[in-house]
Amino acid sequence: MRKFKQYLIAIFCVQSIGISADITNRLGASYYEYGGNYEYSYYNLSWYYAIVGDINKGFFQLPDTEFSIYLSTSKSTYKGDMWSNDANLVLKTDLFANQKFSPFLIFQWTFDSTTALDYRYNPGIGGKVRLGPPGFSISYAFLGEYYKYTGYEKDQLLRHSIRPKLKLYPVEGIEIVEQLYYKPENGNSENYLIENILTIYVDTVIPGTAITFEHTYNVNSNPPLGYAEEDTFFSVGISVEL
Repeated sequence: MRKFKQYLIAIFCVQSIGISADITNRLGASYYEYGGNYEYSYYNLSWYYAIVGDINKGFFQLPDTEFSIYLSTSKSTYKGDMWSNDANLVLKTDLFANQKFSPFLIFQWTFDSTTALDYRYNPGIGGKVRLGPPGFSISYAFLGEYYKYTGYEKDQLLRHSIRPKLKLYPVEGIEIVEQLYYKPENGNSENYLIENILTIYVDTVIPGTAITFEHTYNVNSNPPLGYAEEDTFFSVGISVEL
C-alpha cells in the first residue's frame, strides 16, 4: 500500500505544476429501471478530465504534456438488493502526447462485485506509438499488479499490457473509438486479461452534448472458481462537455 501512495503522490505532484493547455472535461451518465415482475434498476456515471499543453515552471519545462483522469462507477439492484457494484479509476501522464512516440506513467484501480474482484491495482510505465492512418496508435505498458478476490488471499504479479487503439470520424458529429487491451502475465502467457471497448459518440443539437453507445467484452483466463471467463456489457447514455 505504501508503494501505491508514493506512486499516486508522484502523479498528483506532477499534475499540480502550472500548465498552459487545452482542457477536456466530460461527464457521462446512463440509467434504466424495470418495475412490476422484474424490479431491477441500473445506473452508470463516468468522468473524464484531460489537460494537454506545455509545462513551464522555471527550469522545469515539458512540451506537449497530457495529464488525464478517468473515473467510472455503476451499480444495480434487483428487488431492492444490490446486484452489481463496480468502479474503475485511471490516472495517466503522457509526455510528448501528440508526437509520434509518447512515454507515459499510468495507475489503474478497479473492483467488481460480479466477478468477485475485491480490488486490483496496476501501477506501470510504458509508451505509445502513432502508426499508419490518422487516429491509430499502439501502446505498451509494463504493469505491477496487486489484487484480491473474495474468498482468496491477496496476491501480486507482473503483467504486460498491449493496446491498439483506433479513432474514426466517418461523418461530422460522429466519433468511433475502438480499444483492445491484451494483458498476459509476465512469464505465463496462459494467464491473461482481455478488454475490448467500442464507444460511439453521436452529437446532438445541444452543443457539447452527445449520445454514447458502448460495448465492452472482457476475458479473464483464470477467474475465481465458479465464475465465467467472459463478460459482455452494452450501454446507451449521454455525455456532456463541461
